[in-house]
Amino acid sequence: MGADDRDAPRAAHGGGARGAPTADVLVLGGGVAGLKAGRDLRAAGLRVVVLEARDRVGGRVWTDRSLAPHPVELGAEFVHGDRADTWDLIRHLGLATRRWPKSDESLVQLEDDRVLTMRAARAADPGFDATRTMALPAVEPGSHEDLDAYLGRVGWTADQRRHVRRAFANAAGDDPQRLSAAAIVDGLATDDAGEGDHRLPGGYEALPLALADGLDVRLGQAATRVAAGPEGVEVDTVPAGNPPGPVTRWRARAAVVALPLGVLQAGTVEFEPGLDALKGDALAGLRMGPVIKLVYRLTAPPFEPDAGVEAVYARGAPPMWWTSSPPGAETPVWTGFVSGAAAADLLRLEPEAALRRALAALEQAAGRPLAFDRGRVVAWPDDPWARGGYSHVVPGHRGAREKLAAPTPPLYWAGEATAPEGCAATVHGAFRSGARAAREVRAVLGA
Repeated sequence: MGADDRDAPRAAHGGGARGAPTADVLVLGGGVAGLKAGRDLRAAGLRVVVLEARDRVGGRVWTDRSLAPHPVELGAEFVHGDRADTWDLIRHLGLATRRWPKSDESLVQLEDDRVLTMRAARAADPGFDATRTMALPAVEPGSHEDLDAYLGRVGWTADQRRHVRRAFANAAGDDPQRLSAAAIVDGLATDDAGEGDHRLPGGYEALPLALADGLDVRLGQAATRVAAGPEGVEVDTVPAGNPPGPVTRWRARAAVVALPLGVLQAGTVEFEPGLDALKGDALAGLRMGPVIKLVYRLTAPPFEPDAGVEAVYARGAPPMWWTSSPPGAETPVWTGFVSGAAAADLLRLEPEAALRRALAALEQAAGRPLAFDRGRVVAWPDDPWARGGYSHVVPGHRGAREKLAAPTPPLYWAGEATAPEGCAATVHGAFRSGARAAREVRAVLGA
């Protein structure tokens, strides 16, 4: 594991005595959603225990400090918007931030293979510009219509739809044919996070570590069974690993389930009542997008240092590239981001072969051969505690997120998949969902 967890909570042993409650509230999952819920509940005076399968907190926030002299994000990388829910915490912690200047200086490889700056490409091609603003006509999507079919119906050209696949849909976590057009339109209309993407140069892990500070977090505890009834909740965990260790039983008045969507859908955690009864419709309407990152420490910059290029939209796979290195770095770190079928194709290869094939997309856009001395494939679909990058709504299931978020006392549900469409699949969406779940628990427990 590359992240530096020296300041993370350490694993502790033991649940409550047989028949006695371990806590007022158990939180399943030590990602941002679970930690935010746990922190708010503890602030309300409730006894909270957070159960996390990994040996670190943060979930899909994962900062690596071994690849480069600066932190490299293997998971979540940006604060999306200048009004995102996490800004109050970022300011409270006094964290340095830097706006990512992708809007103008990024390079775009157009469908005719021209490579222009983002500003020039948008000025030269109004059709391309529309794919950046995603300003859609006031045409209601069909209930079962996918994004690609919807864009074709409202008159977008094949070139425009290919640009959507390379940028907007790739960032949404899957191919346009798998994305609900209705949910996408809802999200565009309700996104309230503001403008721009921002980095935390000191490492994104600062947020989950701050949320975990002072909480009773039990690391290395993988949930295997969650039983809910009139008397509360009973959760069985085993030490994460192969083979698993002995079962520990935990009891509480309520539980916040902040497990990733992919883990819920995998069925590795047994629920009583079953998940089909609790959340079957919601789970059928959501998919965990296959998302991977390919991280390279290049032996030389791909562009002239004075060009100021920090991001590239390429024609190949991965279609999205960016650097986390400061300007002028002699051996910069570049990251390729790819989802959907293109990600699945790369995952069929051995890591070294995947790294070399993917780098060809950046080489084509840069117009020169590139080499790397270190590389890493971050395959979130293969991670047993995530099983994918982040969630999206599939065609025909508008409202699935709201169904997943709905309380089923004594179980309450959090995580980016339960966030409103306008902020789902983001860290600030997970953060918001944890705050909402904590309010729901407090309203019932009277805290």
